[in-house]
Amino acid sequence: MDIDLNEPTRPHLAALLGCSSRWIGELRSKGDLPADGASWAENLEAYVNIKIGRHDPDSLDLESERARLAKEQADGKAMDNAERRKELASRTDMIAAGAGVIIMAVSRLQQIGAQVAQGDTKLRKRIETAINDVLTDLSMTRIEEAVGGGLDDEEAPEDEGD
Repeated sequence: MDIDLNEPTRPHLAALLGCSSRWIGELRSKGDLPADGASWAENLEAYVNIKIGRHDPDSLDLESERARLAKEQADGKAMDNAERRKELASRTDMIAAGAGVIIMAVSRLQQIGAQVAQGDTKLRKRIETAINDVLTDLSMTRIEEAVGGGLDDEEAPEDEGD
């Protein structure tokens, strides 16, 4: 068999490397071996890199991992500095502030019935019922359902027609 070392074909590479032509095709489709038209030297270099593990696509690239780690550390430090300068609040602080505003709003809304009705118990009851209905619709449970989450992500919402 005459093998053109300038541009060996897939069957020629398989014969030279002692493997199947199909395996060569799979390596080429994954980009592990050069495409048709590459020289024997290019194919051999790629094959050796695969065999000695320097070209494992699942292995970590040390240089890029170091760069990623340095970026993560710099981002973390920047966030810490922004929080110290009061430019950034933590999630727990924001949740507490939001909860405080909600508690204050609920308290004020629940006082409306007594203020507006001025002794009319039937009117007061209707106002309080209407406000409680609105507050129920605005409850955290409804918000979590709207965004597709909830306290138990594993349970599906029972009533999706709201």
